[in-house]
Amino acid sequence: MNDILPSLLKAVDHPVLATIIILCIALAFIFKDKIFNYITLPSIKKKKNNCAFKIKNLESHDIFNTLYRVKNEVKNTKFYTHGEFDATKTKMCSDFANFKTDVCYKGFKDFISDESLETMQKDKLKIEITKLQNKLHEKYIEQIKDHWRRKGISLEDAEYIVDLFEKFRYDVLVSFEHRINSIFGTSYHKNNFDLMLAIIEMWAMGIDLLPKDMQTTFESVNGRFKELDYGT
Repeated sequence: MNDILPSLLKAVDHPVLATIIILCIALAFIFKDKIFNYITLPSIKKKKNNCAFKIKNLESHDIFNTLYRVKNEVKNTKFYTHGEFDATKTKMCSDFANFKTDVCYKGFKDFISDESLETMQKDKLKIEITKLQNKLHEKYIEQIKDHWRRKGISLEDAEYIVDLFEKFRYDVLVSFEHRINSIFGTSYHKNNFDLMLAIIEMWAMGIDLLPKDMQTTFESVNGRFKELDYGT
């Protein structure tokens, strides 16, 4: 550098041009860090964007372990009627939880594996999430009612239990609606992955409340089915 600069200035005959060259070199030296960042940051940012998480990566989210854990928690819950163990009520509650968690497990997996979610418009994604919730709810309710009817429970009694559950579950469903509106109504979530992560965290919270809601539901049934030969 010490040899190049004098040689460059000697080759420039015009004093004004020589002054400009010296000034440019001095400014480049003074602002070298900012110039380096200006040149390199766009490429670094692009690299980070290319390495961003995909919605499909949420297949490893803890919500699926939560579904499995909650399923076992309900299975191990025991119910009693007038101080005596009520095997029918205990098994009915476990079956209800099994259908709900199994349907949600598969439904969530299938939904987040859909690659079209990555580029879907924000408003459409919100609609699809709401449709999924309704679809899964209708599916497990239909399955458990069919199952109970095969076990000898009348449609009226099956719908009575479902209505009880939905009554105790109402606050959770309303909270889901409020949180979905809030999540999609803010600018904190920069892409569809961030939105889906927030939604799945919300779902996981609701799943954690399931054992309590199931217990409250079947405690309210009292001894209505105690003498029923429900079987295994």
